[in-house]
Amino acid sequence: MKIFISADLEGVNGVVSPGDIIPGEPGYEASRILMTEEVNAVVEGCFQGGATEITVCDSHEISQNLRYDLLDERVHLISGCTRDGSMVHSIDSTYDGLILLGHHAMFGTQNAVLDHTYDQYMIRELKVNGTALGEFGLNSLVAAEKGVPVIMTSGDDALEREAKAFCSDVEVAVVKKAEGRYCAKCLPKADCRRLLTETARKAVSTASERKCVDVPASPVLEITFQQTCMADGTMRVKDIRRTGPMTVEYACSSMVEVMDMRQVISDAAGEFFDRRF
Repeated sequence: MKIFISADLEGVNGVVSPGDIIPGEPGYEASRILMTEEVNAVVEGCFQGGATEITVCDSHEISQNLRYDLLDERVHLISGCTRDGSMVHSIDSTYDGLILLGHHAMFGTQNAVLDHTYDQYMIRELKVNGTALGEFGLNSLVAAEKGVPVIMTSGDDALEREAKAFCSDVEVAVVKKAEGRYCAKCLPKADCRRLLTETARKAVSTASERKCVDVPASPVLEITFQQTCMADGTMRVKDIRRTGPMTVEYACSSMVEVMDMRQVISDAAGEFFDRRF
């Protein structure tokens, strides 16, 4: 049984502020270790549940966060950001389940630690066929298109609510309770590791019983940016349509194209972004 783990950082226990997630900031190096420890706890649970092969995709920012020297030696690691597929790079139909570890709620969620949707400076809202999605939802849909069900996620209680609303039977390990955007009540470390291992064991042992979320046949990607000038920048992308002062949409043929065009459109918008105003 093959399991794909996409590991983000904002949802890791003990991580609560920008200083914990940005390379060069005071808490980042410690957060790398916490992230690696959580991955190892989930990997152990996966093997207990019957996994025979595990791929871990480092999916936060530069995608070089996990401490390879501390990582469970049984896993394959995808590291580095020059890749397609973003947070689920290389996932295919040979996998039996997707685990979204250390994830977070979408931008604009009240009482959610470090809420954002891919880029906190740029994207206010992302929709597919009129439904607002965070990273949990979009990654789940891309995997589902490949025939891979999302079986587990971990993060704060806001992420749990978002995940359950999108996929009611997904297993969720709530490792911290959000008390604000930059504040959480964190589980004791030993309790957190046990919870992650047990949740992963349960998710993997029942993976064959889980169904993929429904995938739209003709997905339309809609992005609302934080500034009007960002939407201006995207108009250089062929076949994009402006639907509002800060909103554009693009008709796609698949969820894989949605993921790819999200990056293309964001890159075009980013050239018009100025942090000073």
